[in-house]
Amino acid sequence: MIQIIRNGGVVGFILGLFVIILSKCAFELVPDFPQVTYTPLLSSIKDLTTGTPYLDIILGISFILLQASLFTYILNQHKVIKEQSFFPFILYIMLAGVYNEQFYLNPASFLNFFLILIIERMLRLQDTGKNPGVLFLDIGTLVGLSLLFSKEALFYIPFIFLGVVLIYAYNFNSILIMALSVMVVMIIAAGIYFLTGNFNKFHLFFSFTPIILGINFSHWQERFFLLLILFVLLSVISFFHFQFTSTKISNKSRRFAGVFILLWIVGFLVLMFQELNLWFNTALLVIPMALFGSNFLQDDKGKDWFKNLIFIILIIGLISVQLNY
Repeated sequence: MIQIIRNGGVVGFILGLFVIILSKCAFELVPDFPQVTYTPLLSSIKDLTTGTPYLDIILGISFILLQASLFTYILNQHKVIKEQSFFPFILYIMLAGVYNEQFYLNPASFLNFFLILIIERMLRLQDTGKNPGVLFLDIGTLVGLSLLFSKEALFYIPFIFLGVVLIYAYNFNSILIMALSVMVVMIIAAGIYFLTGNFNKFHLFFSFTPIILGINFSHWQERFFLLLILFVLLSVISFFHFQFTSTKISNKSRRFAGVFILLWIVGFLVLMFQELNLWFNTALLVIPMALFGSNFLQDDKGKDWFKNLIFIILIIGLISVQLNY
């Protein structure tokens, strides 16, 4: 199965779609969303979708498909993965929809979308010469826009700035441009809310309940942790192979892997310590896992039977999690 998808073509594409559908065969509509906080802008969008049956879920699924397509295109275009592959698309959708709530419009989905766009800008940053001010401006603007849709974006700001420093030599002007871009977006948003008489809602973009200073394991069943540990181990193995032994990727991509590690770290921190939007936030681990998981599955070294076994376990595990949470 792995080999067929890896070879591409119509048969591989159809098999990939079948795997995606199979992994979501236990999907059910969700009647309500406990412990969810939306930003004022996202709350307004959700209110617009409530009047039309199934509109929220249609838009949510379409949005995930868009993200998966865009992410796969970016990885292939910049040769971040070893060879052109359909695996990022498959894994992105499979992992971004671990829980049924994630197929609706939600804060984590919007945050992932802007993170993908930021990754594309950062990859271009490595290809430019000196003073790529427009790219810094784009990154800051995208960070500001992500804050309008997801409060969890606040946790990502220092890591995104650190990622820029890792792939591009430290430059105070670049940091200043990004910071000012974020501020401009928020000032414009504040002005719009003020002119429309809703300025009292603006502080809700930054309001949080207290962060839990301790990891709460009671929210997930054991099968979720087993599945997460399995995929983390595979991703770690793939990362080290990606960094030190692979000859099919560029030095640019190898260097950029550190940015995905940063995204991985902050995703885990948000997931473990921030109880709000819990089921949605699981999707914040998808971007780095889809990359490293794809490199593991499409690596031409190793035993295909083992990779097929791991892939089947992943599919069964995802179905099991959906059936029992």
